[in-house]
Amino acid sequence: MARASKTIGVIGENLVDLFVDAAGSVRAIVGGGPFNVARSVARLGFDATFISGISDDAFGRIISATLHNEGVRTIPASASTRPTAMALVELERGIPRYGFHLTDAAAFDLDKHIIIKELTSGGHAPDYLYFGTLGLLIEPMASIGEELIMSSLDDVVVVIDPNCRPGAVPDEAQFRVRLNRLFTRADIVKVSTEDLDYLASDSSHEASIAAMLDSGTTCVIVTNGPHNVDVHTATDTQSIDVPWAPVVDTVGAGDALVGGLLAWWSGHGFGRGEVGTITHVVDAVQAAISVSVSTCTRSGAEPPWQDEMLAAPGWEWLSDYAKG
Repeated sequence: MARASKTIGVIGENLVDLFVDAAGSVRAIVGGGPFNVARSVARLGFDATFISGISDDAFGRIISATLHNEGVRTIPASASTRPTAMALVELERGIPRYGFHLTDAAAFDLDKHIIIKELTSGGHAPDYLYFGTLGLLIEPMASIGEELIMSSLDDVVVVIDPNCRPGAVPDEAQFRVRLNRLFTRADIVKVSTEDLDYLASDSSHEASIAAMLDSGTTCVIVTNGPHNVDVHTATDTQSIDVPWAPVVDTVGAGDALVGGLLAWWSGHGFGRGEVGTITHVVDAVQAAISVSVSTCTRSGAEPPWQDEMLAAPGWEWLSDYAKG
């Protein structure tokens, strides 16, 4: 397969996860959903640009070094004097519960004019744009990210990942209104069943998915932990098996799936037009599940590297791609 030079832009937060185990031990690991998406893309060998404020504090320096070492381009290029955002993560049988410390954090400290200037310089304008998680909630990133999505060129593939964290939502009504606007431009919306529990409110999951599709979203991908992943379009629904694996924890599993999906889509040179073909999306999701499953076999959000995926289901073409 010929190499297609495309840039995947990821808008959202970076933070430090403070993991607390049952014995009260604490360990700090850098993370954040969009941070993990960008790393998943880059580790697979694809061009990732991460749009997020990064602190000049100790955690921020680790975050910046991690991204640099894994080949992720960061925007803005300069560091923020604000502190790194924090998430308190308590694991119960491998399932994470989150609490957040986000006030005046570096991740959300963006200047629209600087972002646009850096995005449009040096041929780094994104062909794909992902926007998700806490970035959808906290200003000024929430408004800037929405503007970048809504003003994106017609051929840019847009992926929205609500990845709802109810405890972090400062204004639920505003959050829902913003999501509804973004759904009108989204090509793919990725949600979990937990997201749908929150978003559907007093309606059913089916009604919530139908509303997204009716608003203009082309495809909705629904994950359900170790169970099947469902792909919905306006005319079809297909269910994809998730293979068994020895799970260490599920931290970053959904992020790895989205990163794998974007990388697969980019590697095949697909654009917006192909999103409407459910067989293409199913093939992409099957490959992305391999990336997600691999992540679940490790502690913390550690997506696989390209050489680990060369023989994985859905990635047989990656060896030729990597050779250029």
